Amino acid sequence: MKNRTLLLFIWTLLSSILLTACWDRREINDLAFVIATGVDTEKEGKYRTAVQVPLPSAMGGSGSSGGGGGTGGEGPYYVDSGTGKNIRDSNMNLQNRMSRSLYFAHRRVVVIGEDLAEKGMEGAINVILIQPQSRLSTFLLISKGDASEILSTQSKLEQLPGEAIREMAKNGIGMTVKDVLQDLERPGKEPIIPVIEKAKIEIKGKATEEMEMSSFAILKGDKVIFTTNSKESRAVLWLLDSMRGKSVTFPYGDEGELNIKIIQSKLNRQFSIVRGKPRFTLTVKATGTLMENEPNVSLEDPKVYTKALASFEKEIKSEISALLDHSHSEGSDIAGFGWYLYKNHNKRWEREWKKDWGNSLKDMEVKVTVDGEIQRLTNTGLKFKE
Repeated sequence: MKNRTLLLFIWTLLSSILLTACWDRREINDLAFVIATGVDTEKEGKYRTAVQVPLPSAMGGSGSSGGGGGTGGEGPYYVDSGTGKNIRDSNMNLQNRMSRSLYFAHRRVVVIGEDLAEKGMEGAINVILIQPQSRLSTFLLISKGDASEILSTQSKLEQLPGEAIREMAKNGIGMTVKDVLQDLERPGKEPIIPVIEKAKIEIKGKATEEMEMSSFAILKGDKVIFTTNSKESRAVLWLLDSMRGKSVTFPYGDEGELNIKIIQSKLNRQFSIVRGKPRFTLTVKATGTLMENEPNVSLEDPKVYTKALASFEKEIKSEISALLDHSHSEGSDIAGFGWYLYKNHNKRWEREWKKDWGNSLKDMEVKVTVDGEIQRLTNTGLKFKE
């Protein structure tokens, strides 16, 4: 009996060793949940890291609304930043002022400041990802100006600016950290990253600011070389097969303009070698519906339809050609022509094209063709008769 009691005691003692309990627990009240991070460069080579943290006590209940915040924390979010010799150092200096531990597992967006993006941002991305809580699905954007100012810009439709940025990225071209890192590692393929900026708007005579995402940063390696204009931005959407739901406005002679909403688009690539040099043909198949008919013409007339379709296809071709000419003149292969050669003609890529691919782009022939179709031809607007 005594032996059984002793064995039971020893077994219980050994079992208790395996019960580690909550020795490393962190209570939710001890955490500051970061939903957005901004990284900028400062003078003398220093870095500034800004974080946006929601304030739960200010978000619920009656009377809560979007906007507010800032370093004063008067609204439903709080924005603060720290500086340091490197990103990790600036993050630690920021933590020293926080009563709660910064927690990044729920971070949804990372915004890189314009100056840092132009100098090279791969190191900044890698430092951010070293944090075990970081997610590859986090959206990555580049700000026009300082990233910390973007995080403090009030949103009218969302309580948190970070949430507004995430929704805008989802509805547009949402490039995640994973997408950008993959493009940085792919031979012959340069990243394209959306640009977020502050836009001044006027409502009932009162000036205010709102966030806007209407352009893209074109990179060469990990450095931004230029930002697209409105025409080039639409070309980015064509290259990424993301024009569905967007609109194209083009002239119908001197009589006015037509607006077509794209309901289907597809980009096909064809490759050939002409006089020992690679040549690509891009074919865009675009189908759209007539949404606005300023000249009030009837596209059911075959001659009118042919003229409108030719102008529609010309506009698309012009947009894509403008972007490719600009990016290739800067030595940036955003369309991934080199990546195509790397995958499908690897030996020739390694032997002939890889070494000087950036300069080869300037002389490479790229032909753009458009196969368009316009549906719903009778949208001439409402007409009232006596």
